[in-house]
Amino acid sequence: MENSITIKMKTLSNLFIGGAPVPFKIGGIDQQTATDQEGFPCIPASSLKGALRAVIREDDSAMADEINRLFTKYLINEKEKNWPEIQTIIDDKEALKRIEERYLEAANEVSPEYLFGIKGFNNTPKLLFGDLLLCSEFRDKKTCFSIDMKNTIDTRGNAPESKPRTYQTARSGIVFEGEIRLYKMEKLGDQAGELCKEYLIYNLKKFNEGIYRLGNSKSRGYGRVEIL
Repeated sequence: MENSITIKMKTLSNLFIGGAPVPFKIGGIDQQTATDQEGFPCIPASSLKGALRAVIREDDSAMADEINRLFTKYLINEKEKNWPEIQTIIDDKEALKRIEERYLEAANEVSPEYLFGIKGFNNTPKLLFGDLLLCSEFRDKKTCFSIDMKNTIDTRGNAPESKPRTYQTARSGIVFEGEIRLYKMEKLGDQAGELCKEYLIYNLKKFNEGIYRLGNSKSRGYGRVEIL
C-alpha cells in the first residue's frame, strides 16, 4: 500500500492566500497571494492542512467513528506498553499521575482531528502535508495571476473614508498538485492506512460542494476549489 496520496486541486474562483508582504510601490500591488520559489502561485501546506482540518472537525460519518475507535485503542495500548519504562525513568508520583492523566484525557477526548497530531504526544500516526504547486501547463506568469481591487470603508474618523487596495491573486481555472503522506498509520492497525486514505479523500471531496473554501476573503467569493 502506498503511504501517500496525490491530489489535484482546481480553482473555481480567484484564490488569495496571504503571502509575504511585497515592497510598497505607489500604484502597484499592495499584497500578493502565496507563491513558490519560482514566483508562481501555490497553496501552502499549512493552508491546506488548516482548511481540511476544519472540514474534518465537522464530520460525523461512520468512518470518523471508526477512526476514533482506532485512536482510542492505540492510546490505551501505548500507555500499557510504555508505562513500565516511564516508571523506571520517573520516580516522582505527581509527575507519574500527570502523565497517566494525560493518556486518559487523550483517550477520552479522541477525535478524527488526531490525524493532524495529538497534543502532548510525539511520533504518533498523522498526516504530513506538502505544498500544492502549480501544474506545469499553467506555469505562465502572464496568465496564472489576476489583479483584483478591494475597497474597505474606514468609519473610525469623522467621515467614512474609502481605502482601495490592489491584490494579486491566483486566477480561476488553474490546477495545483501535491501530496499528503500518511505517517505511521500502521500503528493504528493493519487496515488503518486504507481506511485513513479513504476518509481523507471523502473529506477532500467536500470542497467540491462549494461550502468549504481556501484562503482569505472567502465571503467575497474567493477560494472556491474542486478536487479532480
